[in-house]
Amino acid sequence: MISAVIFDVANVIADWDPMRAFEGVVSAEEAARLFESEAFWEVNAQTDAGLLLTDGLVELDEIAPELTDLYRLYLKNFPATTSGPVPGTADVIDALLSREVPVYGLSNWSAENFNVARRAAPAIDRLADVIVSGEVGMAKPDPAIFRYALHRFGLVAGDTLMVDDTAENLHAAASVGLQTVLFTSAAALRADLERLGLL
Repeated sequence: MISAVIFDVANVIADWDPMRAFEGVVSAEEAARLFESEAFWEVNAQTDAGLLLTDGLVELDEIAPELTDLYRLYLKNFPATTSGPVPGTADVIDALLSREVPVYGLSNWSAENFNVARRAAPAIDRLADVIVSGEVGMAKPDPAIFRYALHRFGLVAGDTLMVDDTAENLHAAASVGLQTVLFTSAAALRADLERLGLL
């Protein structure tokens, strides 16, 4: 029986869109050069897993120097990427808390700018504990971070539900025994939690 819920943060609790870093600054076409490059996502994965942002800039400059200025601008304007909470998720978290269901967070995010998410979505601070990938040196979908989360939170895999908006992450969570729900909206999540008897 499920007795605890772990939430992803980006686009589950906090509304995140990297394109917002460039709104009113450069054209959408120019911004797309960065986000459509494998180099950006490779460096982003490394900073999620603990690489310092300044070192990420150096790394990108080595593998795709034509994107360095765009990446520097992205880092400068990063607070704009997170506009606020995902509608309705805070209410779902509060409903779980009112039923005394423990709730936690597990986020792929650089440790250096996770404060942006906290400011945008105050519900993060109502979670019992939050693991930020950049703080622990590993990131989803590495199964190791799910095992680490279970150990740190003191949870049993089969009794724990992982809520994430990325199927690849949920496959990894399931591989270590967690129950999973793919997040599409707060309303759909509430229905899933009701079906599971948590609400």
